[in-house]
Amino acid sequence: MDKKKVLYIHSLNTSFVRKDIGLLEANFITKKSFFNPNKKPLVPFQFIKQFFFLLFNIWGSNIVIVQFAGYQSFLPAFFSKIFRKPCLIVLGGTDCVSFPSINYGNFNRPVLKTFTAWSLRLSTHFAPVHKSLVKSKYTYTDDDYPEQGYMVFCPKVKGGYTELFYGYDATQFRNDEAKIPNSFITVGFLNNPNYFRKGIDLIVEMAKSYPDNKFTIVGGTIDDIPVINVPSNVKLVDAVSYDELKALYAEHEFYLQLSICEGFPSAICEAMLCGCIPIGSDVAAIPEIIDDCGFVLKHKNVDELKSLFTEAMSSDKIMLSQKSRKSIMDRFPLDERNKFMDLVNKLMK
Repeated sequence: MDKKKVLYIHSLNTSFVRKDIGLLEANFITKKSFFNPNKKPLVPFQFIKQFFFLLFNIWGSNIVIVQFAGYQSFLPAFFSKIFRKPCLIVLGGTDCVSFPSINYGNFNRPVLKTFTAWSLRLSTHFAPVHKSLVKSKYTYTDDDYPEQGYMVFCPKVKGGYTELFYGYDATQFRNDEAKIPNSFITVGFLNNPNYFRKGIDLIVEMAKSYPDNKFTIVGGTIDDIPVINVPSNVKLVDAVSYDELKALYAEHEFYLQLSICEGFPSAICEAMLCGCIPIGSDVAAIPEIIDDCGFVLKHKNVDELKSLFTEAMSSDKIMLSQKSRKSIMDRFPLDERNKFMDLVNKLMK
C-alpha cells in the first residue's frame, strides 16, 4: 500500500515541532517547508518560496498541516481550498489572542490579523493545544479583552477543532538533584513584550520582597531586561542547552509561570517532571497543568502573589514535589501526542 503524502509548513524549529515531524515522517511521505515570519522585509520572499513549494507539491498530497496560524498559513489554506485538500492548523497561543496592553497577539496587529483570519476561514480543522484558545473568559488582568480565543476575534470560522495536548518524556526530565531551599526559577526571554507577558516584572518585584530567597530567570542577560536595579538575589542566565536547563530545574524548589497569556506552556510541565512545585497565573492551560500540585495566582496582583509565596514556602514541599512529577507523567505522557496522528489519519479519510 502506497504511503500517503503530507505537506507540513512550520515557522519554528522547537522541540515539539521536531517531535511532530518525526511522527509524520515515520508514517507518511512528508514534504516540509519552513516559513520565517520574523524578518519582516523578507516576508514577501517567504511567500514566493512557499507559493512554488505548494505549486509543485500539492498534487498527490492528502493533507496540508500548518504549525500555527499567521502569514505562513494563508497560502497553504488557500491552496488547500482550491485543490480540495484538508487543511489542519495547529494553534499554539499567539495566533488566537489580542493583548493591546503589551502589544501582543496576532489579532492585535492589523495586517497579521487579516492573514490569520483568512487562514482560519479557509481551513478545514484546527488543533489548539488547549481549549481556552477557542473561546474563554479572561480575568487575570483588567487591561485587555475580557474574552480571548480565535472565535472571539474571528467568529465566522466554520472549521471544527480538536484539543491536542503536548506530551513529555519523564525519562529525560528527572528529579535527581538536591534542591536549594526556597529557590524559584522561570524560563522566558526578557525583552519586550516577553518581560511583561511572562510575568518577569512580578518575579523581580517578589525578589525585592524576599531577599533571602534565590530567583533564577533563564532566557536573557541584564542587557535585555527593560528595568534597572535588578536585585542581587536574581540570577539572569542566557539561553542554555536542554541538558543544562534540566539541571537548573532539578536544583530549584519552585517553578514560576506568571504569564499574562499562554497556550500550553511546556516549560512548567518539564519543570514539574524535575520536581519543581508550580506557581502560575490563572491563564489558559496553566491552572489545568498545576491542578492540585501547586498554587494558582487568580489576578496579577503583588499582594495576592505574596500570600501565595507564604503559603507555598510553608507547604509540604517534598509531597508537592513528588506529586508534581507524577501528575505530569500520568496526564501528559510522551505518547499523548500520538493523538495528533489519529487526527491526521481521520482528516485524510
